Amino acid sequence: MLKISPEDRQKKFLEKIAPYTEAINAGLGKEKRLLDNLSGNSRDAALARLNLADEMFNIVSHYVLECRVFQRICKKHNEDLLGEARRALHKGIVYIENLVSPLVDVPFSDYEDKIAMLSGVSGERRYLVIRKMGLAIDLLKDLAGYSSKWRWVFVDFEGRLAASAKNIIDMRNMVANLSPRSEEYEATVFHLRMAKKLLAQAAERYREKYELSSQISEDFQQAINFLNALKRLHILLNERSDAEEIKKTVEAWSNKLKEDIRRKRGSPSVL
Repeated sequence: MLKISPEDRQKKFLEKIAPYTEAINAGLGKEKRLLDNLSGNSRDAALARLNLADEMFNIVSHYVLECRVFQRICKKHNEDLLGEARRALHKGIVYIENLVSPLVDVPFSDYEDKIAMLSGVSGERRYLVIRKMGLAIDLLKDLAGYSSKWRWVFVDFEGRLAASAKNIIDMRNMVANLSPRSEEYEATVFHLRMAKKLLAQAAERYREKYELSSQISEDFQQAINFLNALKRLHILLNERSDAEEIKKTVEAWSNKLKEDIRRKRGSPSVL
């Protein structure tokens, strides 16, 4: 069987990824142009941040393609490319968080001023950028593998996705947008369905991280925060029975967290 030299593998790899590298460089150039013109908290700046996030998520997908090509040709991971992909993902998430707020369990009034800057952005545009963010996370998560050292890092990425999915929604006009006569109806329905699913998943993932890995109370508290955020959303949508079910789970998880903290401190239980 003919052996391929490392030099030949590298040459083949560079040839195969040339279109993706070109796309990455073009995206980084676009990022620089957008950042050069980014200033203040105007509507133009808000739209620029949205475009910056969108561009970073595109770049992640190109890095993932390069990683896949490297795996196929060299039969191993390229940690440098994985690192670049994670950095691009992180930058995209930060652009979104700076745009809409990274807060999890807070009233809409706490970040309403930020969302007002997106008044000209359609519900479909908001929905699609969050879907792209989720896809970028899933692509990297799948590439890294379930048992990788990055397994629990993705819990934080998924939590930030869930918070962003909720926070980018136009809550002030949500009821009007849920009217079947509204042009925003379909995008709003799909976005709300996605946000509720992501909030529930983030809560479960943080609880799993706490129980299987960290044993850090802040992780379990973050799981509870995501449940409370989901409860707020159900209340805003007048979904009272769903809100009541979440409330019961919050109480059960809160009691477990208190008991775990008492046990670690060596205090007697009062439950």
